[in-house]
Amino acid sequence: MKPFFILVLLSFLGLKVSAQGTLQFNQALVVTDQLQTVPAGKVWKVTAIYGKDEVCRSVAPLYNTWFSKALVAGFFLNGVEVLSFRKFLTQTMYNNSPTCTSSNSNGYNFSSLNFESDPNVLPIWIPAGSTVQTSGPNIFLSAIEFNIVP
Repeated sequence: MKPFFILVLLSFLGLKVSAQGTLQFNQALVVTDQLQTVPAGKVWKVTAIYGKDEVCRSVAPLYNTWFSKALVAGFFLNGVEVLSFRKFLTQTMYNNSPTCTSSNSNGYNFSSLNFESDPNVLPIWIPAGSTVQTSGPNIFLSAIEFNIVP
């Protein structure tokens, strides 16, 4: 009888606890390389990423001023790149050229910086006021927008 009483008491306490708000489905979204901002009173859940794009990226953490062409799948969240996939396409490094046009060196192997899709990137919840855009025009994010109902 005592365990039953404790269970009932905990059930009633659970009814008194309330969250900051409940989530109500609003719409499905496709996020592209155009900068988008999560509206006030909303939250986005990014569930999937599709596509890859060839971009010029820093070869960090090796060097901060050297760049190389890479195939990536990722997005920018508040200006910070979140990558799901990266594969450097060439062994050429471009000195101080984020456009990968003026080569000063070559023959470097960047394979240690490559990684396949990271399953820990998604899903990700993005709060109101945050900015989101994909890393390139051939990459898309699938997101669900929820209203926060007080």
